[in-house]
Amino acid sequence: MRFVLIGLLYGNGGIQNHTHWLAEGLTAKGHTIDVLTPRPVHDRLGGLPENPHYNIIEYGDAGHVLSLINKMKGEEIEAVVITGTGWKAMGLTLALRRVKRRIFFEVMSGEREGRLDPRSLVHFGFDDIVGQGRPVRETFRKTFGWKKSGEVIPALPEPLEVVADIPQAEKISPDPGRRLKLAYFGRLARHKGVDHLIENWDRLAVYAECLDIYGTGEEHDRLAAMIEDKGLSAQIALKGRYPSGQAYVDLLRSYDMTLLPTWGKEGAPLVLLESMACGVPFTANGVGGIPDYANQDCEITDGDLDQFLPLYKKLATRIIQGEADPVRLQQHYTTHFSYRTLVDRWETYLTTGKVDDWAPTAGQPHEDAA
Repeated sequence: MRFVLIGLLYGNGGIQNHTHWLAEGLTAKGHTIDVLTPRPVHDRLGGLPENPHYNIIEYGDAGHVLSLINKMKGEEIEAVVITGTGWKAMGLTLALRRVKRRIFFEVMSGEREGRLDPRSLVHFGFDDIVGQGRPVRETFRKTFGWKKSGEVIPALPEPLEVVADIPQAEKISPDPGRRLKLAYFGRLARHKGVDHLIENWDRLAVYAECLDIYGTGEEHDRLAAMIEDKGLSAQIALKGRYPSGQAYVDLLRSYDMTLLPTWGKEGAPLVLLESMACGVPFTANGVGGIPDYANQDCEITDGDLDQFLPLYKKLATRIIQGEADPVRLQQHYTTHFSYRTLVDRWETYLTTGKVDDWAPTAGQPHEDAA
């Protein structure tokens, strides 16, 4: 079958990784895939994926978009899936002809971004929406008044099990004297809550020896000043951009726990899947689609950041006592979120129009956070 994916391919990020790896997975299954990607307005994003097995078609200004629409008008397309937002991309999806199904994939929080939001165009010709988590789907339905069908399929992260060698996780032995190594991976933005970790280092330090913060963003200088002012440079470090592939796997596996105290609009951050893939437990604030990642060996709040530190304490204690199980965590990822699992789910949806209800969690976010 022939499918068209619309999403930014330039650079490295959640939409780029999802679009590229879904195209690769569907191509490997024998489907014909075209990816329509906007050209970036500047070259700071980085280039296109190297050696793709699918067809990449770039579009730029409005005239180029019209030319592309005219070029593709006689081609029959089984489904078009757009990931991300933008008036031009949404309009392109609607303007393509001989399309059996038009699908919008929500990878953000599902909440509206201002009064004029391109996602409002779903009511003018889209057949389905897909949320990358159950809370994301329900938020989108409520916010945009979507009454038709809506499935749940997670976005694809960079599949570490494909691009790198992930060693089998090992069970943790009890060690009362153990001091944990903590890490944050993600953008340095205000709503990610990294300052919450710095402000509460005294409570984290009861169980931990260090916190390494990886990522770039507008909060870097403010966070650096906080660390310096509090005299925590020996315990908390800003490490800058983190690597990909094998170097990322090796780095992730060097930590005992990852932390995500985000409190703003979220989809379902893929860094939590990557931590899971390596068998590294995480504590996260359960906003957006994060509750779909709940399992027996991680801790997720019900969206109240006040629960974050008590749940961190609970998980840290379990790790030190040898009760958290990285082997079970890694298996949870393999069963529900691995590259093969997610590509299979996407293919089933795109070829049949439906998938089984999404219910991956082994345990729900804990209520006993206090």
